[in-house]
Amino acid sequence: MFVENLNAFGDKEAQPEKYNLYLGLVYLMASVEQIQQELEEIKQMIGRRS
Repeated sequence: MFVENLNAFGDKEAQPEKYNLYLGLVYLMASVEQIQQELEEIKQMIGRRS
């Protein structure tokens, strides 16, 4: 949804604040997804040791 909002409302020239906000949220979500994937990998590695 953040990407949709960035495309719909994030006009870099007319509304740079909204553009930066939505772009920041897109990057934040990408980081959260990466952390979730890495956490799952760690859980799997721990599970193999048991």
